Amino acid sequence: MLRAVNVGGTGKLPMADLKALLAGLGYEAPQTLLASGNAVFGTDSAGEAVERRLEDALKAQFGFATDVFVRDRAELLAVMAANPFTDFAREQPSRMMAVFLKGEPPQDLSPLERWATAGEMIARGPRCLYIAYPDGSGRSKLANARTPAAAGTSRNWNTVGKLAELLA
Repeated sequence: MLRAVNVGGTGKLPMADLKALLAGLGYEAPQTLLASGNAVFGTDSAGEAVERRLEDALKAQFGFATDVFVRDRAELLAVMAANPFTDFAREQPSRMMAVFLKGEPPQDLSPLERWATAGEMIARGPRCLYIAYPDGSGRSKLANARTPAAAGTSRNWNTVGKLAELLA
């Protein structure tokens, strides 16, 4: 998952170019999902090594820096299983977000919680945060909070499920 690609007019990257880059790097059977920096592919390399390699290749080939977040199928399934807001995710999957992080989320979520309003809920997960936005994330102060705890990339619950299915 690439951070801030094809969102709000920044980081323009056609998914065909991403797929070609992945194939050129030797990853197996690359596929993309949607137009916002989601890809699945086969590799025996460790996730962190793939992240660094892709970040370097994106900078070299396309001239922009972005963070890459790699999860295998087992990790995505663990994220799905640990979601404390399953009822919300089932009822409003487009408003349920997993924010994928480079490491484990902080124990203290208060720097983020202070931005939450109108029933928004936050919880820790395996190298992710779960955030439920009952009124959507578009105008949410929490969605736009720039804190170290939020330095990741968000995917709604529909997309998380589709990525897990593609990895099957």
